[in-house]
Amino acid sequence: MDIYLNNDLKDVEKAVSEFCQQELDQEYLQRLEDEHKYPRELFEKIGELGFIGVGFSEEIGGSGYGALGHVVAVKEMCRKLPGIGMALSLGYMPGIVVDIYGTKGQREKYIRPMIEGRYIAAIAVTEPDSGSDIGSLKTRMEEKEDYFVVNGSKIFTTNAGYADFYTLLAKDEDGLTALLFDKELIDENGSGHFEVNDLGRKMGINTTSTGELVFSDFRIPKEHVIGQRGKGKKIVLDGFEIGRMMTAAQAFGGMLYGYEKAADYAKKRKQFGKPIIKFQSIEHDLVDMYVEIEKCRSLLYKAAWLYDKKDPESKKYSSMAKLAIPESAIKILNRSIDILGGYGYMRDQGLEGALRDVRITSIYEGTSKIQRNAIAKMLY
Repeated sequence: MDIYLNNDLKDVEKAVSEFCQQELDQEYLQRLEDEHKYPRELFEKIGELGFIGVGFSEEIGGSGYGALGHVVAVKEMCRKLPGIGMALSLGYMPGIVVDIYGTKGQREKYIRPMIEGRYIAAIAVTEPDSGSDIGSLKTRMEEKEDYFVVNGSKIFTTNAGYADFYTLLAKDEDGLTALLFDKELIDENGSGHFEVNDLGRKMGINTTSTGELVFSDFRIPKEHVIGQRGKGKKIVLDGFEIGRMMTAAQAFGGMLYGYEKAADYAKKRKQFGKPIIKFQSIEHDLVDMYVEIEKCRSLLYKAAWLYDKKDPESKKYSSMAKLAIPESAIKILNRSIDILGGYGYMRDQGLEGALRDVRITSIYEGTSKIQRNAIAKMLY
């Protein structure tokens, strides 16, 4: 019995699981990684099937299941194959900010096609000398008659280069302001005003690009401001609250992937005349994993449930989920590799790649240390 998921969400969970079972495979993932290529065709498919829109409101083309809907869909995609599931969810996670604070026109122009799988989103916040300290951003916007001129650079932008639209956080005279720009605006500015530099291969999630964005007198019309001018920091951090839960869902899916592979292997692998699952040390490892999974499931679903209820406690719980679940997932994937032994270390088995992919979940959307700081402020 699951006290947080109603029958509709359980149906969504089953549908996503069945799709991933049919469409996602290790060979396909390895080919994407080798080519450093985003799975755009799959992104379009999950949009057509309504999986992107599960958590978005019905008025914009979604199903209206809120944060719980997002969490269920992301978890199931990453449960089958973290490397692809994470890439697919990262295609729309950055659009959350626009969905929460965008005007009706902005949401129709960008969020609806994103939900349908036609647009990929990106968000540009981090700078070479500014990571967790958002207040120290140096990218500046200068006001002109009917537009802003942006100068500066951003780094570690996921989906850089192939994203259809970007959310940008820039230093304004009144604080920080969030701005929207898209491929059309990039073309209108012409060459020399916007540059994307791919940062190359990473430890994991190599089915996505991670790039540097460079702005040189880049013009953005005033109607592209997201929310209230000068309130960009709050706008981005509010978007990060759902982002933290979706990141925790990525890690949770990766945790399930590792546990299920290890349990299945332990039932089939024989040593000394019996399946290794009958050895107490292996049995205890799997039990410990199972208990940790159930603890993390409750924490994740409660965080999303509180968010959907607009309970102020949701901020604390989303930070706790973002802190605890990635750290647990990394431990479980390591233990899963140990159970498979030498096979677990081989690329074709998928576990070593899952560990590399999931490792980022303790870093992006706010590092574990930042989450501890945030939780401490709310507690003490």
